[in-house]
Amino acid sequence: MKMLVVCSDFPYPADHGGRVDTWGRIKVLAELGWKIHLLVCGKQMPSKEEMDTVYNYVEEITLCDRRSKLADLLHVIPMQVQSRSELSNVELAGDYDYVLLEGDYVYPVLQNPKIKHDTVILRVHNDEAVYFKALANSTKNVVHKMYYHLESRKFTILQKKMLEKVDKYLFISSKEFESFRKQHPAAKSLFLPPPVTKVNFEASDFRSKHVVFIGSLFMPNNREAIQWYLEHIHPLMLKEPDYKFIIAGNSRKQSLSWLDSYNLKNVIVHDTPKSLDEIYRSGYLFVNPMQNGAGVKLKTIEAIQNGLPVISTSIGYEGTGLVDNEHIMVADRPEQFYGKIKQLFDDPHRAKSLLESSQSFLRTHYNHKEVLKTYMQSLNVSYPVKQVL
Repeated sequence: MKMLVVCSDFPYPADHGGRVDTWGRIKVLAELGWKIHLLVCGKQMPSKEEMDTVYNYVEEITLCDRRSKLADLLHVIPMQVQSRSELSNVELAGDYDYVLLEGDYVYPVLQNPKIKHDTVILRVHNDEAVYFKALANSTKNVVHKMYYHLESRKFTILQKKMLEKVDKYLFISSKEFESFRKQHPAAKSLFLPPPVTKVNFEASDFRSKHVVFIGSLFMPNNREAIQWYLEHIHPLMLKEPDYKFIIAGNSRKQSLSWLDSYNLKNVIVHDTPKSLDEIYRSGYLFVNPMQNGAGVKLKTIEAIQNGLPVISTSIGYEGTGLVDNEHIMVADRPEQFYGKIKQLFDDPHRAKSLLESSQSFLRTHYNHKEVLKTYMQSLNVSYPVKQVL
């Protein structure tokens, strides 16, 4: 069985949420015996080493140019989608059993004459209309705010167009899946949790007093989350002996001057680190103080896999299925958020118990391979699936 996987970004290295989800799924599909043709329309050209790594799991890779121009802002299609219009003209074999779209951005491939709409499956990473509205709420830049609001309205229109052409959906967020299923019961939709990327989960030794945040530093909603923490929580934490706030993520070479107006005593910033392993290993707990967003915040899931209990706002854990005070601690008001951190700092046994409970939940409920295999079998009961232990 052959599958075309269409991405808006090269999936490797898996250094941010969207890539983590896509790359994990490509490996799972390969393990299940699928022959994969990967089609990517993005800005960044992968290196030979990155291509070689991906070729360990796919049979063919096709890259096409993403072409952005100012005139795209005037188009009824979102700019993120219109800039990938070259997907409609890419030469394809057309002998695919299924076509997996990794998000709404690659919508133009549906105009390609070699794509049969009844074979198309959409992986919903975010409700993009909600996501761009959240970005508009996060940014203070007036021009960016107008752009995000405009994209949000355009994605609302695009989603209706998508429903006319696609009837198979795989949601990363349980919350967005439940909402969609109620509105569109005839669609073949399913909650497919993000892949658990580690065979063996890590565990903090709870000796340090490091609070960790890892996320893309160029994204306005992550910046807003960090700024909220620095304004409301960090000053209270400075009285804790040996406390440090560790920030890490890819800045895409953008300025970090947005941090300058805050008290950065005991703050350590790792800009575009090559590896996150030591950063996770040095942490006591992970915070996800997101104020705006949509979909599943994979940083929460990644932190748990990498051995850190998580304290989050309601936005930061929505759609994960994790339960407050059982798998994760949730607080939206600053004094509550600080209180949760203090509670875990003062009680390492409680921190360890929370981590173990959340890791057990992921092992039980985030079986990406089994859910995906069952879904594909439900679409076509005749296809053989390679059994891999």
